Amino acid sequence: MKNKNRVLGALLGVAVGDALGAPLEFMSAEEIQATHGGSVRDMIGDGWLDVAPGEVTDDTQMTLAVAEGIALCPNDPVPAIGKRFLAWYDSKPKDIGNCCREAIEHVKRSGINDTSAAWHVAAASVHEKTGGQTAGNGALMRTVYPGLYYPPSEAHFAASVIAKMTHWHDESTMAVILYTMAISDLVAENEGIREGSGEIAWGKAQIERRMVNVRKRAEGKKITPSGYAINSAVCAINAIRDTGSFEDALVQAVNLGGDADTIGAITGGLAGALYGADAIPQRWVKKLDKGTVKRIEKLAEKAR
Repeated sequence: MKNKNRVLGALLGVAVGDALGAPLEFMSAEEIQATHGGSVRDMIGDGWLDVAPGEVTDDTQMTLAVAEGIALCPNDPVPAIGKRFLAWYDSKPKDIGNCCREAIEHVKRSGINDTSAAWHVAAASVHEKTGGQTAGNGALMRTVYPGLYYPPSEAHFAASVIAKMTHWHDESTMAVILYTMAISDLVAENEGIREGSGEIAWGKAQIERRMVNVRKRAEGKKITPSGYAINSAVCAINAIRDTGSFEDALVQAVNLGGDADTIGAITGGLAGALYGADAIPQRWVKKLDKGTVKRIEKLAEKAR
């Protein structure tokens, strides 16, 4: 059984983290402080993508494509997800990550888009073409739903297959699998664990336990809020470790700047699964597009 409040929290968390961070993308932490007179705590809009307050980007859009494909065809979700990726690409979104763009375009050129093999060939081709530069966070940012929908024994495999539709690098896959396992842990009904601070402490410990190999991979390296999957994951888990609420975790994460929308989305998924939907500030949720919120609520209900 899964805790529905935390399932909804994880999905909403991705969207609010994405929207909160989008106007801050590619700024430094110092530029954010100087421009906005301190840390940004509200949906302000603008930024290089000229988003409206509360507008989501590719992080949420691809997350919903993955989720809806899984809900429609859980036993073989890649064709349904791929169809949604292609339709989204054709809608000319404001932003598409490089690996995602290259993989989608490869599939479009091939004319074969309805098998896992076709998508994995595309991702492997991008990996080879770029000299192995496919360890970005473009798969990690969209990977919350496998941990919400599937049982733990299936979630990590499904997540890895979906991640490799666009990102072939082992470090991307590792981050996706560990993130999925953490999400799965957090949304499970945990009988015998005290509600409140005791359960939050347990959840934080689970995140650290699941993500320990991400931290090990980052040892000795400077952690920046970049698009590298390992850096993004460490920024997210640091924000949750160092704060005591959903709001503070998201504020810390996005105000690092850099790839702020994606780090916000990754942090939001974990923090939402940890604290639940009830902990997400309503002033943020109310800024989201109502259609997006309805899609999220419907998908949360479908999670097993």
